[in-house]
Amino acid sequence: MHKFILGTLLIAFTLPVLSRAEVPAHQTSLLSPLKFTNRAQCALDSEKPTSSIMIMIDGYNAGKTANSVAKLRGLNTEEYSNKAMKEFRLSVAYMTLNIMNKMIRGQLPVLPMNLKTANLPKYLQVNRSCEASGGNCSELNDYLSQIWARAGKRADLLAFDSFTQANFPLHASKDRLGCYYIKKFSALQGHLQNPEVNQANLQDIALAYLNEADYITGCFNADDKLNNRFVTLQIDWETNPNSLAQQGFDFWNSLKIYLSWAWRHTNEVEQLSPSFGRIFRSIALEESIMFTPNGCKSMTKPSCDSEYLSSNSIRELAKISGPTPEHFDTVPVGTEAEMLEKGVRGVNNDFLGTQSFDSAQEWLANFRKNVVQSRALMKTKYQAAITNLNLLQDQLGAAVLSTVVSKDISTHRGNEAMMNELYYMCTEIRLAGDETLDFLKSDIDRIAQLKNMTQMQYSDRRSLQEHVNFFNAVSSQVLPFCNELEKQNYWNKSGYTVNKSGFAPWAKEMMQLQANPEEAKFIPTAFNSQPLLSWNNQSVAGAQAICYSSVDCTRLMVKSMVDLYAVSTYADALVPLAGKTSDPNLFNPYSELKTCKMYDPWFQTQRMNKVLMVDLANTALFGWNILPIYVDVNFTAPKVASFNQLVKDGKIKFDPRVEKSKMQTSLVADFGPLLGAPCAVSLNNNGIKNYNFYSFSGLTVNYCDSKQSNEVVSNNPSDFATGTKTARSFCGGCTLNFTAVAAASSSTFGIVNPAKFVVYLFRTFQKYFSAKKDKVNIPKSWEVNAAYAAEVYKKYGQIPTHCVDQLSKGLKCFRDSCAAKAADVFEKAYNTKVNEVYIREDDDSQWPPSDTKEAWIKSDLCKGEAVIRFTCNERKVENFRTHSMYGFHKSCRRAMGK
Repeated sequence: MHKFILGTLLIAFTLPVLSRAEVPAHQTSLLSPLKFTNRAQCALDSEKPTSSIMIMIDGYNAGKTANSVAKLRGLNTEEYSNKAMKEFRLSVAYMTLNIMNKMIRGQLPVLPMNLKTANLPKYLQVNRSCEASGGNCSELNDYLSQIWARAGKRADLLAFDSFTQANFPLHASKDRLGCYYIKKFSALQGHLQNPEVNQANLQDIALAYLNEADYITGCFNADDKLNNRFVTLQIDWETNPNSLAQQGFDFWNSLKIYLSWAWRHTNEVEQLSPSFGRIFRSIALEESIMFTPNGCKSMTKPSCDSEYLSSNSIRELAKISGPTPEHFDTVPVGTEAEMLEKGVRGVNNDFLGTQSFDSAQEWLANFRKNVVQSRALMKTKYQAAITNLNLLQDQLGAAVLSTVVSKDISTHRGNEAMMNELYYMCTEIRLAGDETLDFLKSDIDRIAQLKNMTQMQYSDRRSLQEHVNFFNAVSSQVLPFCNELEKQNYWNKSGYTVNKSGFAPWAKEMMQLQANPEEAKFIPTAFNSQPLLSWNNQSVAGAQAICYSSVDCTRLMVKSMVDLYAVSTYADALVPLAGKTSDPNLFNPYSELKTCKMYDPWFQTQRMNKVLMVDLANTALFGWNILPIYVDVNFTAPKVASFNQLVKDGKIKFDPRVEKSKMQTSLVADFGPLLGAPCAVSLNNNGIKNYNFYSFSGLTVNYCDSKQSNEVVSNNPSDFATGTKTARSFCGGCTLNFTAVAAASSSTFGIVNPAKFVVYLFRTFQKYFSAKKDKVNIPKSWEVNAAYAAEVYKKYGQIPTHCVDQLSKGLKCFRDSCAAKAADVFEKAYNTKVNEVYIREDDDSQWPPSDTKEAWIKSDLCKGEAVIRFTCNERKVENFRTHSMYGFHKSCRRAMGK
């Protein structure tokens, strides 16, 4: 079952679907090793391109369109819809793999993601034209069409647009692709559920691999029992690491560009699915599929800007529980503010709940439900806002609306309903349009500059800048009316209290006014007997009102602009642009925390080394004498306080303002050496350094004068919590512990105190090695080959403890890690299987033992033994170096050619 299936056509197809095209080369058994990481390593990995992705497919649009066709033709709607969704799933898989294969084989160039450094004149020109035209990318489509026509013709491609070898993948070895349909998330995706490797999860991986038919199947499996509505595909790419590091981000970006273009502008989809191809080409592919990296690495290079943060915010919609996602807020605080509020959190602990469902389809169905609801909300807000703004400008205009507001104030100022509505209007226009207060003014002004809004797929006869100008024109004329009313103490009328129930929902949210479900719905007053704007100009009773009065129309304008701001905040996540499929890093929140400097994965390592240096200095200064003092030092983590914002290239760039790491010092007096008493006093001026009386715990009584501090506590690799808020400026205590007793007992030595020196030195290294055991914030990674774990389990009936370390390094299990690495090198060099490894040291009597070793190997390659001479250290097996390989038995010499 686990045998690799090679060749161009790997699965026999008898289906009409895909009958005219070969299935792209791929494998159906798990290909990529599982990469386990803790929090710090996961943050570092976010800046590296992934080699494993998932494609999440929703067949609803394909099925819905087919259903309509079936009704017109008198066909069985359910069968026809199911068939369409299956062929849609297979077509997406085919097109994705086909394009990947074309780039891997050098038939299509890899297009650069960073246009600033690209040396492709034509490509740069068509991209500039696309952005300048607000998403009308006909020139870009023509450019891609010409590349597609030259596919496989390297000379033509090189001449077409100054392409060079840098635009084609580097091949040190033959690339391989794996493609799987995930039935159920399991230990085969264990790196998403565990931040470390241990015996238990290795056993889970082995069992899942041995029963992989329950969890995955080939992505072209056409079994009718498979769900085709909600589908999660996993694609693994085994490639040259150098090629991946240099071109990985460009490769994935090119895949998205080619896929969106080829889906619409070639006839491949129609050839794949003659029955539905034309239907599929009309579907907004970007709303039906989503990419995501399978783990901590990325498809798109992280950047601290509105586009990246918004795209990744969709992660919140994939969670199965928790607070209502910010996408449903009427006035979002902004992606950067949400990130600051959430802060550092757990990762690789199945925080998205993939294993909480009986199948991958159920998990994706829940995720897609939230996405579709949020997307529908965004589209409704956008379309309603644009419609209302157009009507207000068509029927009234800024000058007329402002004039009517002034007139209505004069005419109806004594009316209590008018007093309420003026209060609402003035408050809301201040929140949204007052540049002095600037609660939302800057955000609204930026709307017209954002690419996700200017290239929105819904046409509008006015530009966004025209809508913003209209809003600013009305605000600038209405705000002085409000200022004048305040000067006149207009709302200070005796016996008058504003009825706050009439505020717009967005204003209530901003002002944190609690809604009362028992209150009647607020209905504005038509002060001139009929609505100022309505759809049919009927009387009040029958009119379909757009807005009832000049005040109400002004509030409608404000609400519409606030809605456009809300849409702009999350449009990148929920309303993908044509030609750009989203690829959020669902499983790694540290992709944005790292790039926005909110988490430094190297801080703990640096702090540990700094504290070691200070403790060694303490030992040198105070450890040898009878002076009863030492300096205790710690370092605070750098902290992002806020973000500066700048609109650039159609998105908001966030520049974090970082409070740098600070050193905390405490002067500690230990009275043990002088008085023979196990007591100490700690004094510090920063008010935030927690008192830490030595490193050896015992029976302790302490007193501290507290002020204020913030402490963050990490209890385990998947938990991050805020500790109690305390601070100490003066502390004292007595404890029965080794340090104090040793110091007291050595007070008779006089000026030189050797026992105290030993204790200080021991404490220094004890603190250092304890800090190195941090499982969360010091980068650590493991790699597990599921097939190797399964092999060990089949051999022993369990995962033996001595195999855990080797398996976690991506190796098979032999005598030790060096033997396992030697076997791995031999297998890869000769494409064979190693059965036994015997290690012989150069000199068994040498001390310390030499790192140069000899491995005698028995394998399927030949009958006798082969020998590898190498250098290897058990603790740093990644530095393994091969000196020579040769056959000892003549059959091995013949097979190895030496």
